[in-house]
Amino acid sequence: MTEGQHPFSGQVALISGAAQGLGKATALAFARRGAAVALVDMNEELLNTTAKEVLGEGGSCSVIAADITASGAPASVVQKAVAQLGRLDILINNAAASSVEALLDVTEKEWDKIFAVNVKALFFLLQAAARVMKDSGGGKIVNVSSPGTRMTLTNYTSYATSKAAVDYITRTAAANLGVYGITVNAVAPGRMDTPMQRITEESNAAAAGIDIQTYIQSRTIDIPLRRRTTSEEVAEGIVWLATQTASYVTGNRLNISGGLELD
Repeated sequence: MTEGQHPFSGQVALISGAAQGLGKATALAFARRGAAVALVDMNEELLNTTAKEVLGEGGSCSVIAADITASGAPASVVQKAVAQLGRLDILINNAAASSVEALLDVTEKEWDKIFAVNVKALFFLLQAAARVMKDSGGGKIVNVSSPGTRMTLTNYTSYATSKAAVDYITRTAAANLGVYGITVNAVAPGRMDTPMQRITEESNAAAAGIDIQTYIQSRTIDIPLRRRTTSEEVAEGIVWLATQTASYVTGNRLNISGGLELD
């Protein structure tokens, strides 16, 4: 690669949920473009696999195995990333938990579990990262939202509501942090073949009494582009929001959903 193909040379990106799926694809996309990446996840085994792939791409990384829902964990994770890699320029708030429950079946335990990951941990990672970025002259934050916040999905009450909170956090953070040179945006990925998506679709298919392939097909033909996306395709959108090209983009929600939400 030429120098021009390394837009993140000398920068550090922290990525939560980096062990697999979209988080892993995003970590590799940043590493290929010259960023050092702080990989955060609960699954240390898979996290180490991601780290090996990053190193195989010629990148550098640190591995931070942590439960980001634990008290004080987000600040600790950010501190470790800075201590190990020297700085923090980019935060990708990707870690998430999913839930498939009809509104009348939502339990307090499930609600708390979803909000602990998707809202509380995300917010305090953002806050801790922003404090570091404020003192270093700026940075880029990208939160992962969902098309579900603007669709009527009867079995996703906890999940979609938590992602609606992510949209608000994105907007208010953009308004608060712009003065420090920090941009805050969100992406809303479409249907990807990730481990979390697979578990969700298997649960829904079982509840509907239909086989998984028929269910997946039904959730593909209703997408305007008539195809599912990939983690790698969505990762490219995330990376773009962290580039200098997108330096005047903040408070934005980038829908990479194939047209699931046409607004």
